[in-house]
Amino acid sequence: MLKPPFDPRSIKPGEFEYLTRRKLEGGEVLVWRRKGEELSGFVLLCPHCGKESQGEAELRRRPYRVRCPSCNRSISLPRFKK
Repeated sequence: MLKPPFDPRSIKPGEFEYLTRRKLEGGEVLVWRRKGEELSGFVLLCPHCGKESQGEAELRRRPYRVRCPSCNRSISLPRFKK
């Protein structure tokens, strides 16, 4: 399980505009955006290269996508299953 660069137990209500953890086929991604910030942070276990990395991305429209800093492949965040 990926660890965020902040303590999840210290999150205050309304601190984040967006916060999600998604399972990927062969990987995982954790994405967040704090209120008032334009860029979203992410921690990624890349399903293509298998490396764990982190970075920032500008998420404008769905489906949201992040790019692996290690292999430069684009990864789409899947929708939640109903």
